[in-house]
Amino acid sequence: MNRKVIAPCEIAVRDIIPVIKSIIVERLYAQGLSQLQIASLMSVSSAEVNYYLKGKRGNEEEKKKLEEDDEFMDLVNSVVRKLISSSDGEVVNICPLCSLARKKLKKNDYSCPYDI
Repeated sequence: MNRKVIAPCEIAVRDIIPVIKSIIVERLYAQGLSQLQIASLMSVSSAEVNYYLKGKRGNEEEKKKLEEDDEFMDLVNSVVRKLISSSDGEVVNICPLCSLARKKLKKNDYSCPYDI
């Protein structure tokens, strides 16, 4: 038997989420936010923000493909607006972004409740 138990999010956290976060971080930085402000909004360290900005996180080929997709970038821009306008402690869910990214990158080999 070669069966495995794995949550779809485990795969996404490794392969998709770093690409999405990289794009979001770059968009927030382009809006004039400091690395410290972005770190606070994203609940990550400022060092991690710096890694995203330097391209040390996320697959660059997949990132480029997603950035060229208008539908995906519209959703990214919506998330960025929510992050900027959200109040302290408010959670901004990126699961729909992950679902759309997996669809665009043809990585829909597992199901997720957020799949569009």
